[in-house]
Amino acid sequence: MQICSLHFQFIFRASLLRIILNKEQVILLKTIIYLFIGFIFPVSAISQSLLTISGTAKDETGASIPFAVVRIDSLNLESMSDEAGFFVLNNIPSGTHLISLSAIGYKKEVKTVTLRESNNTTFHFELEQDVLFHDEVVTIGKTEAQKIEETGFSVESVETKEIQTQTIQINKLLDRTAGVRVRQTAGIGSDYNYSLNGMSGNAVKFFIDGIPMEYFGSSYAINNLPVSLIKRIDIYKGVVPVDLGSDALGGAINVVSQTQKINFVEGSYSYGSFNTHQASLNAQYTSAKSNVVTRLSSFYTYSDNNYKVWGKGVNYADASTGFRSVDYTKENPATRFNDQFQTLNGKVDLGFVDKKWADQFFISLLASTQDKGIQNGQTMSKVYGKLKYREVLFMPHLSYQKENLFTKGLNLNLFAGYTKRKGETIDTSMTVYGWNGPQENHLQGGGEIGRDGQSWYKMHDQSWISRVNATYQLPAHFKLGFNYFISTSDRRGEDPYMSARTVPNVAPQSILRQFAGLSLETKRWKDRLYVNTFIKWYDFRTKTNELEYFLINGEYHATAVPIKNNKSNWGGGLAASYKIHHLLLTKFSIEQATRLPTPTEALGDGILVSSNPNIKPEQSLNVNLGFALGRIPIGSNHGLKFTVGTFFRDTKDKLFYTLGGRDEGAYENVKLTRTKGVEAEILYDLNQWLKVNANVTYLDIRNNQRYEDGVPNVLYGDRLRNTPYLLGNAGISSSIPNVIQKHAKLFTYVHANYLHEFYLNWPSLGSKETKSMIPSQLVFDFGIGYTFPKQQLSLAFDISNFTNQQVYDNYLLQKPGRALFIKIKYIIKSNQLN
Repeated sequence: MQICSLHFQFIFRASLLRIILNKEQVILLKTIIYLFIGFIFPVSAISQSLLTISGTAKDETGASIPFAVVRIDSLNLESMSDEAGFFVLNNIPSGTHLISLSAIGYKKEVKTVTLRESNNTTFHFELEQDVLFHDEVVTIGKTEAQKIEETGFSVESVETKEIQTQTIQINKLLDRTAGVRVRQTAGIGSDYNYSLNGMSGNAVKFFIDGIPMEYFGSSYAINNLPVSLIKRIDIYKGVVPVDLGSDALGGAINVVSQTQKINFVEGSYSYGSFNTHQASLNAQYTSAKSNVVTRLSSFYTYSDNNYKVWGKGVNYADASTGFRSVDYTKENPATRFNDQFQTLNGKVDLGFVDKKWADQFFISLLASTQDKGIQNGQTMSKVYGKLKYREVLFMPHLSYQKENLFTKGLNLNLFAGYTKRKGETIDTSMTVYGWNGPQENHLQGGGEIGRDGQSWYKMHDQSWISRVNATYQLPAHFKLGFNYFISTSDRRGEDPYMSARTVPNVAPQSILRQFAGLSLETKRWKDRLYVNTFIKWYDFRTKTNELEYFLINGEYHATAVPIKNNKSNWGGGLAASYKIHHLLLTKFSIEQATRLPTPTEALGDGILVSSNPNIKPEQSLNVNLGFALGRIPIGSNHGLKFTVGTFFRDTKDKLFYTLGGRDEGAYENVKLTRTKGVEAEILYDLNQWLKVNANVTYLDIRNNQRYEDGVPNVLYGDRLRNTPYLLGNAGISSSIPNVIQKHAKLFTYVHANYLHEFYLNWPSLGSKETKSMIPSQLVFDFGIGYTFPKQQLSLAFDISNFTNQQVYDNYLLQKPGRALFIKIKYIIKSNQLN
């Protein structure tokens, strides 16, 4: 009867959704529901042979011990107690086992447990304080994310453990973080732009395990990575530590890969709206005798991105309209038809771990391919029907890590790699396209971009990358850090049609980048004070080309004129934190930073970005001040955490993307801007299984240039154009154990994202009625996931933009409406492989 009742409720609720879902989405949603029913209930009748140990960790006074490590060595199983001291160990076979519990500042305790069929056990550990810590403040073990957040840097770590089962793009996940705004031009695989506390574009740098992500190719970009490959993501706002070696003037995002010492095979597959397929396969095998490790990580993504669009800029004109331009409407929308995206990535690592000469040594090969259609220009008013981009990349590289090298306290991390990349922009169509398909008129000379002739531009790029990262523990609790990074890139192009816009990119170009940083870190007053001071050196040298026209025999010919650009600069700063109370932390950081223009910003990309050879480096003074309060216990089960941060940016020659008169745009300098802002977040939890959070960010970015060539600047004091200034997020999530079946887990979330309206152009120019504007929007996402008792199989589905809002991150570039996704994930770990 219970199963029938739940079955009826599922169908009833799905029927109600017909009010807001279209026919295809109702079919997909009902399929998901029946799959959940079909998977969950038959399995519930099967007896489970794997058992669970749960319990609490307390000290001699009865106080809870958070972050204590509980472990069964014989099974290589490990867990950690939560902030209330509660722990759970799953997937334990029946029999006799030794279970240990340890925490920093306490003596380790070991107990023997005998488990029989259907006999789950509860343990209560009481740890004795270690006499070695008798006169010291005991530091409780923390996760890596918590340790990073307690440094003086304005940093937030986003852990992915809870959402491993879900179909969530990383861009959407990080867009929920305070101070972060991700602006995406379209659907899966489209261009995107990150803003961290108002600093955006290439001022924000991306890393994977400390290596600049740009060298891994556009397919291995942050938004294409499956969540199963990621352990956590560290977001540095403004001030960036030395160990992330780059000219990251506005902040940095470092993706930390999953690393496990067990053998496993893991596969997942997701299908959803717009014919979207996402699959991943990851595996690892370690030889117990030789410590030789083989790893495989791979993923595939495909989407038609054929979602509906309508409104201003999406129009048609034919005989039925008297050849008068008419906008498509929500009731009669257009469909994107040249926006397909496909990428295939594979990475193989072969090496050693836990050797005397190396903690880790790996030789790796990364290979990736990407194919994507380009549907429109900088707005949807310009339609492309056959414009394509393709990319192939190979990247062999090696990495080495060793702690206590030659002497105690010296840690070394090395990376070296070579990247070979080929990118093709295919623009050979002779047909004019509109939102209703090919038109009767044809293009003279062909080419959809700018319509100045056909082009098949092929870019060949070769890069060498090397990085040395070292730390040394000095006396008196000081630690010295050093980072040196160098990369060289040689680029050449070819174009059988040789259109004018590809002339500068065909001639050879070269780039040399260097970065060096030195830091001194210390902890004082029983670790209550943390200080990190650092200096940085940047060096950037390019040999590139500018397009010029010369009169030869009475005709003008496009010619590539070589340009050399050498820039170097020094920077430095300080980050500090002080624990006023064990529940109250204050943080401060300051840095004078420089960012040098990229080749794309200076000389364009041969597609939609025009050149600007007069562009200048961007410089900024970044200051952050923040406070973190909590987790404050409320009663025995509730907790509350509150964080607030303020920031200041005084920026000179800010690099800013501007739409041009034609379809392309260009990067320009805004001489002086000043940013002030505040962000706040509150998090409530109920015994760690229910979490409610909300955050808000306010930015005040103003043009701070009083005079322009001696004349008063009419834009002085204006809010920076085309930049969001008020954003907010709120969400609720729960992770509930023992739902329907013992040892199973149900995870669900609802999230809301708000963006306030902002102007495309300078607010003081023009009348409000005629100004172009990106409208306010409120978007809801929902998801649910179910992990079966053995923790091997999970099933999930997600709905993004649940209320099907017309959503814009950029002017006249509509993003997808409602989308549904279902995902299946299966993992086999070492104790199941044996």
